[in-house]
Amino acid sequence: MSPYLAATTVALALTLGGCSSLALGAANLIENGNARASTIVYGDGAREQYDVYRPVGDDGELLSGPLPVVIFVHGGSWETGDKDSYRWVGQGIADEGFIAVLPNYGLMPERRFPGFVSDAADAVAHARTRLAEWGGDSTRVVLMGHSAGAHIAALIAYDARYLAEHDLTPRIFSGFVGLSGPYDFVFDTELLQRTFAGTPEEERNALPVNFVTPQSPRTLLVMGRDDSTVKPRNTHLLAARLDEVGVPFDTLWVDGTHSVSVGAFARHKRGDSEIVQRIREFVLTP
Repeated sequence: MSPYLAATTVALALTLGGCSSLALGAANLIENGNARASTIVYGDGAREQYDVYRPVGDDGELLSGPLPVVIFVHGGSWETGDKDSYRWVGQGIADEGFIAVLPNYGLMPERRFPGFVSDAADAVAHARTRLAEWGGDSTRVVLMGHSAGAHIAALIAYDARYLAEHDLTPRIFSGFVGLSGPYDFVFDTELLQRTFAGTPEEERNALPVNFVTPQSPRTLLVMGRDDSTVKPRNTHLLAARLDEVGVPFDTLWVDGTHSVSVGAFARHKRGDSEIVQRIREFVLTP
C-alpha cells in the first residue's frame, strides 16, 4: 500500500466515526470498484436524479441477470447529503453482485416533510420501470437507508400511501434494511420542529412505527450500540412493533456509533464485515 493510500485509509477510519455525508464521502478517495455507473433523471427538480451501479465480472463484462436490486437512500438529517458522496456504497453493493440504485431527493428547507419522502418514492417507482433493462430482478428489490435515509425508506416501505401514487404497493420490496434509523421519535429539537412539526395527524404520519402492518416487508435493522445521533430506542421500538404484528425481522447490534452501520461498506472494511455479510444474506433470502 502506498504511503498516501495508507494515510487516507487511517483518515477514513477516523472520519467514519462521524455522521456527516462529507466525512462518509471520504470513502470515495480509496474506492476503485469496477461497477458501471450511470445517472438517470426521474423528475424535473435539480435533485430528482438517481445513480445506477451495475456489477461486472472478472472479465470486465456486465453480469447477466436477473440480479437482486438494492435501493439505498442516503442520510444527512433531511437537510444535507448527496448520492455522489456515497459512490462507495453503490460500488460496495455492486461488488456483492447486486444492482445498486442511489437516489437524491429534495432537502430541507426547500423540501419539507412529506415532500422528501414523496421524492424518494418517485425515484423508487421510476427505477422499477427500468429494472429489466439493467438486468434487475423485480422480485428481489430491497429498500435500504441510513440515518434520515432509513427514516425515509421506512416510510416508503411501511406507509402504503407513497407508492399508491404510482399504483404500486410496498409488496414490490422483498425486504427493508434500516441502518441507524429514527423510526419513533419526539420533535424535541429545532431541526425536528422545522422538518416535521404540524398537526397531530401530520406528526403521526412522520413516524414509520405507526404504519407497520402484518403485510409490511420483512426487515433487518442494524444499529450501533453507542449511537448518540439517533437513539437506539428507535430500533428497539420498531423491532417491538414488528414483533407485535408478526412481521419477520432481525436486528443486528454492533459496537460503534452512528456511522458504523453504513461505514461497513467502505472498501477497506467490507471484506470481513459482519454487517455486509448479514445484508448480503438478507438480500439473497427469498
